[in-house]
Amino acid sequence: MKRAYSFDDVLIVPNYSDVESRSDCDTRVELSSKMQLDIPVFAANMDTICSTKMAHKMRKLGGCGIIHRYMSHTATHNLIHKWFEETEWDDFEWEEDPALTLAVGTYVNDIRRIDTIIRIINTQRFPINICLDVAHADSRQAVATLDYIRKNATQWEGALIAGNVCTRGGADRLFSAGADIVKVGVGGGSVCTTRIKTGCGYPQLAAIENCADSGPIIADGGIKYYGDAVKALAAGADAVMIGGLLAGTDCTPQWVSTAQTLEFRGMASKAARIGCSGYASNAEGISTAVAARPEGSTQEVVEELMEGIRSAMSYTGSKNLKDFRIRSKFVEVTQSVIKENRPHIEEDDETIRIRSEQNYLL
Repeated sequence: MKRAYSFDDVLIVPNYSDVESRSDCDTRVELSSKMQLDIPVFAANMDTICSTKMAHKMRKLGGCGIIHRYMSHTATHNLIHKWFEETEWDDFEWEEDPALTLAVGTYVNDIRRIDTIIRIINTQRFPINICLDVAHADSRQAVATLDYIRKNATQWEGALIAGNVCTRGGADRLFSAGADIVKVGVGGGSVCTTRIKTGCGYPQLAAIENCADSGPIIADGGIKYYGDAVKALAAGADAVMIGGLLAGTDCTPQWVSTAQTLEFRGMASKAARIGCSGYASNAEGISTAVAARPEGSTQEVVEELMEGIRSAMSYTGSKNLKDFRIRSKFVEVTQSVIKENRPHIEEDDETIRIRSEQNYLL
C-alpha cells in the first residue's frame, strides 16, 4: 500500500531568505480568470459558518465566503436580490467586489435552486459564482450537474467551483466537465465522521499533492491550526477553506453579542439533516457547542491565519504564493516531534497564569 501523509506528519523546512519584511509577501491568488482574491482563504459553505454576513466580511478581508445551500429556492431568490439590490455598499471602507458565491447540490436533489440561480444569471447578469457541493463529487451525478449548469447558464460570467474529491482522477474529471476550480478533501473536516463510519477518505496533505497539478484547487478539511493551512498551500493548494477555525466567531449566522455558546455542525450530521430536510439519513457528521467569541473575532482569525502564511513565506524566502509552493520542502516527523511542536512548558496552573498576565508566556 502507498504511504500517504496528513498535516501532522510533516514540517516545512526553513530555507535561505532575502525577504526583508513579512509585509512584503504577496498573498494574492488568481484561481481563474473569473476569480481573483487578495488572500487565499474561503469560509466554508456550512449553515453554522457562512451566510451573507460572513460572505460580506470575507470579501472585505480579501477572501471569499461560500454561502451554504441548505435553503429553499425561494430563500435563494430573495437572498440574491437582497445582496445585489439592497446592500449598502457604501458601508464598506473600499470598493468591494460585489460577486456572490453560492453552493448548490446536484441537479437530482437541488434542481429548483439551480434553475433559480441560472434564471437570475441569464436575465439580470448578476456576478454570481456557483459551487457544486457534493460529499463525493467524483460521480456521474456531479459531472452531469456541471454539464447542466454550463449548458443552461448562457449569460454567465462567474466561476464554477466543484467538490469534493481526493484523487487526481477525480479532479481531472471535474475540470474536464467544466469546473474552473476544484475543492479537495474527503473526510477530514472538523465535524465530519465519514472516515470513521465508512472507512473511506484520504489523508489531506497527500490528497492536495494528488490533485495540485490538475488545476486550481481549494484545500477543504483537516485544518486544525493555522500552520495546517500553511502546509496545504505549500503542498500545492491555491487556497484553503476554513470552517472549524471560524466556529463561534462574530460573523457566523447565529452569533449575537449575548450568546455564551453556538452550535457548530457538519452538514452531514443528524442535526443538520433534520434541521434542513426534516429527516436524518446516513449521518456522517457531528453537532457540537462551541464558545461564542467576541465581536471582531472573525477578522482576528483571518488576520492571524494570514500572519502565519506570510511568516512561513518569509521562512522559505518566498515573495509570493507561487514561489512558496516551489520553494517549500517537507520533512517527515515522528510522534515525538508532533508532541514537541506544541507548547510543553511544565509548570503548575497558577504559575502559568501569573506568567501569562506578565506577558512572559508565548
